[in-house]
Amino acid sequence: MMNSQLGFNETVSPDELVVRNGIFYKKFTDTPFIGEVSGQQNGNIKNGRRDGFWESYYEGGQLSWKGSYENDCLHGPWEHYYENGQLTFKGNYKAGKEDGEFEYFKEDGSFEKIETWKNGKLIFD
Repeated sequence: MMNSQLGFNETVSPDELVVRNGIFYKKFTDTPFIGEVSGQQNGNIKNGRRDGFWESYYEGGQLSWKGSYENDCLHGPWEHYYENGQLTFKGNYKAGKEDGEFEYFKEDGSFEKIETWKNGKLIFD
C-alpha cells in the first residue's frame, strides 16, 4: 500500500519542495521526498535526492537545460541552452564532476571552443 503522506507516487511542483542539508523535502514535512517534480523543472526524486533524467525551462517555455542525476550528482550527458534556444554547451559528467569533452557555443549558434575535463579538472582548452 502506498502512503502519499510519506511522498510515495506524488507529483509536485518545484515550489512545493524545500532543500535542507542537500535533501529535498515536501514543505512542512521531515520525510525525504519520493516522487516526481513537474513544472518549470521536471524529474524524479528518490529518498530526497534527484535521480534520473531532468529538464528545466525558462519562464517563456524554452528549454534551459537537460541531463541526468545519480544520487543528486550530475551524471551522464548534459546540455544547456540560451533563452533563444541555441545550445550554450554540452558535456558529460561523472559523479557530479566534468569528465570528457565540453563543447561551447555562442548565442548566435556558432562554435566557440572545446575543453577537455578529467574528474572535474580542466586538462586543456
